[in-house]
Amino acid sequence: MVIDVTILCLVIFFALIGAISGAAKQIAQMVGMAVAYFASKRLGPVLGPKLAGSFGDSQLAGVLVASVLVFVVVLITVRYALVALLQRLMAGKDPNNRGPDRMIGFVLGGTKVALICYVVMSALTFVEQHVVVAGKKLGISPKDSKAFGLVRSHNLFEMTQFAPIKDFVRVAQASTDPERARKLQNDPAYKALRQDPRFQRALKEDSLRRALEQGDTQALLRSNLILQLIQDPEFAARLGAAAQASDR
Repeated sequence: MVIDVTILCLVIFFALIGAISGAAKQIAQMVGMAVAYFASKRLGPVLGPKLAGSFGDSQLAGVLVASVLVFVVVLITVRYALVALLQRLMAGKDPNNRGPDRMIGFVLGGTKVALICYVVMSALTFVEQHVVVAGKKLGISPKDSKAFGLVRSHNLFEMTQFAPIKDFVRVAQASTDPERARKLQNDPAYKALRQDPRFQRALKEDSLRRALEQGDTQALLRSNLILQLIQDPEFAARLGAAAQASDR
């Protein structure tokens, strides 16, 4: 509960700071975060494999670190440029009237910090759940925190960067179910997956096959082969289409 109170205090504190600094800087910050998130989502998987060697050849850790680095660099760059532009645009005939500017700044200041906390907690809980060091999971987040509990249920990285893993499990499980497998026989997306040698290799590897049967996404995300597949946009699109077809 201490961490929850700390987060709440941070949100209120930076909301007040936002009111003092005004909306121009806060809007620039929010836009910068959106652009930085988009850039990190696109560039993280590209740069991740190049950083994997620094983390014991763990592609998962490489992607996470690359995504965070891209996010920070893009955020700083975009914010600096937009602050200069917005301050000029918001300077009206009466530059002393900062009521609306401060009010909007208060709201945006709190929102900004809440989003930053969400991204950081998502990264921490994701690493805690999916990265194993010396045979043990990392105990990073406090178990009694309601904020961390909420983030575990709605993790940003699981819902976006690694969302196709759930489609992979659905398709693999459907292929072993006679009734659902019949539905997929004539599906173009599933046919394309079956012809992909990487998909076949994943289904034949004993440890991955067991993880797919059990729906163990944590074990799957520790496989570099699975990470390469779900981060391939074309492969991920086929997984999504085949998963939908299996549920019809």
